[in-house]
Amino acid sequence: MTQTDEFAEALRTGPFCRALSMAVQTRGLSLRQLHYRLRARGTSVSTMTLSHWQSGRSVPEREESLRAVEILEEVLAVQAGSLRGLIGTPRPRGRGVRSAMPIHRRHRAWGHPAFLPPLLEEFRESLMKPVRKIELHETFHVRPDRCAGRLVVRELVEAGQDRTRTVILAARSKPGVPPPVVVEGSGCRPGTVLALDEEGFSLTELVLDRTLGRGERLAIGFVQEYPRPMVAENHHRRIAESVGQYHCEVVFASRAEPVECRTWRTRTPENRTTGWIAVRPDDTRTVHVSRRNAAPGIHGLHWTWE
Repeated sequence: MTQTDEFAEALRTGPFCRALSMAVQTRGLSLRQLHYRLRARGTSVSTMTLSHWQSGRSVPEREESLRAVEILEEVLAVQAGSLRGLIGTPRPRGRGVRSAMPIHRRHRAWGHPAFLPPLLEEFRESLMKPVRKIELHETFHVRPDRCAGRLVVRELVEAGQDRTRTVILAARSKPGVPPPVVVEGSGCRPGTVLALDEEGFSLTELVLDRTLGRGERLAIGFVQEYPRPMVAENHHRRIAESVGQYHCEVVFASRAEPVECRTWRTRTPENRTTGWIAVRPDDTRTVHVSRRNAAPGIHGLHWTWE
């Protein structure tokens, strides 16, 4: 699918934040330029608000904001009503009303794929009780045949609401290749699994050993394995919300040592890839990547053998 096709699909299916972001990128305008052009047409929207709309942190709902969206359609040269139609009806407000923001953050973290919203809806109840990752430590093993081996994950999680009993885990391989599956757990066990092998994607419900109250923490761990061999040329972690301490180890087997390794990161919502830093395996053929207060986005390691 070309970038033009992806843009057309975003305008058809949304979400609003993705369509707006791609429209802005296509026109090559900065948020400050958008702010000035809106103001010249008689409406004022701050660059901060535009940033929030583009990242999915908020959506335009007030009458003046919806009018601004109609003007944005003119400024961004998209069909009238294409952006406005993606907003939908205003969200209910007031005490006891829950925001769908955790679902939006998951969708954004995975690049807004069209197949994901129906899967997320299946886990809506769990996603509306998100946990915060205080610490995340993972060890990815590369086999002698250069294929992906085990992924061992340890997390310290904190409940954001009372009666939290599940954590939703997303995993991806490559299109047509079954995604990794949870084969064992500590402090949790795999529950319902929804997988799309054609997309190489799955969501797994991890059932915690005990129900957590708001602010309670629990150390959990799990192991993932790939059902079908897949050559591993990189490992990355998509982070939907900031993690206090993230540490990744990639361990290469004796006959799979790379000639070059580089770390990188892509920040959300800017969608810019930065931080390309050359790193070397240590004496145990292990590369370490550490981030304190890891920001939302993708944190990864890429390597080559040639």
